[in-house]
Amino acid sequence: MFPIRKTIPAILFGLLCLQATAQNSKALIHRHPELSAGYYRSYAVCCSDSTAASRPEGYAPFYISHYGRHGSRWHSSERKYKPVLEVLEKAGEAGALTAKGKELLEKVRIIAADAEGHYGDLSPRGVREHRAIAERMYLTYPEVFAGKNGRPAKVDSRSTVVVRCILSMAANNERLKEFRPELQMTRESSRRNMYYMGNHHHSDSLELFRQAAAVSDSLRAAWIHPQRFLNSIFSDRRFVRKEISRPQVWMYDVFQLAGGMDSVDYLNIDLFSYFTDRELYDLWRCINAYAYMTMGPSLRFGRANLEDAKPLLRNILTTADQVLSGELDQDATLRFGHDSNIIPLLSLIGEQKVAVRVSLDEVEKAWNLSEVSSMATNLQLIFFRPENGPEHPAANQIKVRVLYNERDAQLPIEGAPFYNWDTLRNYLQSRLDKQYD
Repeated sequence: MFPIRKTIPAILFGLLCLQATAQNSKALIHRHPELSAGYYRSYAVCCSDSTAASRPEGYAPFYISHYGRHGSRWHSSERKYKPVLEVLEKAGEAGALTAKGKELLEKVRIIAADAEGHYGDLSPRGVREHRAIAERMYLTYPEVFAGKNGRPAKVDSRSTVVVRCILSMAANNERLKEFRPELQMTRESSRRNMYYMGNHHHSDSLELFRQAAAVSDSLRAAWIHPQRFLNSIFSDRRFVRKEISRPQVWMYDVFQLAGGMDSVDYLNIDLFSYFTDRELYDLWRCINAYAYMTMGPSLRFGRANLEDAKPLLRNILTTADQVLSGELDQDATLRFGHDSNIIPLLSLIGEQKVAVRVSLDEVEKAWNLSEVSSMATNLQLIFFRPENGPEHPAANQIKVRVLYNERDAQLPIEGAPFYNWDTLRNYLQSRLDKQYD
């Protein structure tokens, strides 16, 4: 098959991403073109933060509350493949492709054929990602899944009604059951839960989304300069003028295909090499700004996104309260959804790499989508109680570790990495109560 650039080792990727907003994004993309892919980037953070012990001394883990984006997937619709392939096929028939263009056509044929009938589906890599996350969750905190009072541990799993989320849930649950076959698993994918598992709850969400999309189109027209790229693919400029009415859009479509190649890594195809470093940087600026406006906490559009995340955070707090009081007999609550859920949630809780509210002029220096939400991005709250304490201790006796992609989240409150639950809960409740502008 086709050679692919060497991918970034998982641990190195995690270290790079933690510094992404502090470094020059252009230089980072020059060294690692894969980081231009934004939310198409496959999950690569593979280890808990080595700077902190996995648990506070004298405490034992007893409950996990989790929310995870689905794993790596094929692109969501034929629209992501067909426009690129159709133009290349026409150019091939017209003899209007360069040698590089002919090579690209051959690759896109393979990519499109592989994706047919799989649009939006979880890929094999996505399955591996969620199995691995579940494995590390179990091996780091086995006590949570050991059961208590003579009964097996109880795990409640819920996903949105989208198949790739359901299969991400299944991959996670299957791996946990392989470690503990006696686990009592409850799985649910129901529209009944979409009021907090879904998105666009706020009355202004859809209108703001349309406005953000229009701004994104304008930015793409201003930032993407396709002439060199098109000249490298097509040998006949008349063909380009006739068949490609929106050159920036067509170039962006090829870029999105490039970003999705990690998700189908068995194809071993690289498309990043067709772009220069500067082109990749400008394309990244477009996808970064679009995600920031439509899912992030941007000054202009972020209010609705933050409001949209409130039902999910409220569910996390309410469920935890019920478990801690003994009202709900549950050892782990696992939720599976989308980037349009996890990005607003991380913004709402004030995770410092995500919750930055700036203008579009500043976003590329302050917010990096490849760091914010790769595939399988996840948030985990690990609850600890005193080892020799009561089964249901008071809130001020409970400590909680907050993990973002299996590393300690950065929250603007004291106590990291093991927060007192009463402090953390009061802080999260204040984020719920705040009215965002």
